[in-house]
Amino acid sequence: MPRFYFNIRDGYDLDEDDEGIELPDLDAARAEALATVEELRDQLSDAGNIELEIADESGRRLLTVPFFRGQRSGRGR
Repeated sequence: MPRFYFNIRDGYDLDEDDEGIELPDLDAARAEALATVEELRDQLSDAGNIELEIADESGRRLLTVPFFRGQRSGRGR
């Protein structure tokens, strides 16, 4: 099973995930990233351009999930 790493980038700095998580595929990694962003969004509401990057075992960035899209106020659709 492949291992995916979830790094947090704030625009300048990169906080690298040293452990990673074994998941069946990139779709599962994307779901994990979206759940993580949802959990952390309120805690990081004062932060700037934070993104969660999914990387593979070679360190290649596969996908980036932004914490905030467009306006940050309100959760309505």
